[in-house]
Amino acid sequence: MLKHLKYIFIIFLVFNTITSCNKTKKKGDFTDIKQFVQKFDQNLDQYNWIVVLPGLGCKGCIKQAEMFMKNNIDKEEVLFVLTNVESLKTLQNKIGIKLKEHSNVYIDKEEDFIILSDNSIYPCIISLENAKVKDYQFQSPDNGEAFAKLSTQIKALAKQ
Repeated sequence: MLKHLKYIFIIFLVFNTITSCNKTKKKGDFTDIKQFVQKFDQNLDQYNWIVVLPGLGCKGCIKQAEMFMKNNIDKEEVLFVLTNVESLKTLQNKIGIKLKEHSNVYIDKEEDFIILSDNSIYPCIISLENAKVKDYQFQSPDNGEAFAKLSTQIKALAKQ
C-alpha cells in the first residue's frame, strides 16, 4: 500500500510541476495586448512586430530583450516599446543607444501598456498583420528562444 502511495505522490508532483510551470497564453493577456495596439497612436502599418520591454521583472529575460534591441534597433519593421522604465539614462548607457534618435522606439511614459497577469514581468513580442495583433509570445524561462526565433524571422523577411 505504501508503495502505491509513493507512486501516486510522484505522479501528482510531476503533473503539478508540468502544469504550474506552463506559461500558457491567457485570454486576459491577449485582450490587454489587443487593446493596447488598438489605442496606440503610432502608425503601425510599417511594423511587423512590437517588442515590449518592461523596466522591471525577470532580469535574465529583460537582459536578452535589451541585447536584442541593441542588435536590432536599426530594423524598421520592429517597434520597441519601453514601459515602466525607471531610468532612460541608465538604459541608454547599458545598451549604448540614444533612444530618442530612433523613430521605432516608443517610451510608454503613461504606462498604457500594462498586462494584468504574471506575464507582465516578461518581454513581449507581438506579431502584427495589417496593423492588428496576429500573435504574441513572452520571452520567459519557459520560452527562452523567443528572441532567437524573432531574429530568424527578421532575417527571412530581409531576404524576401
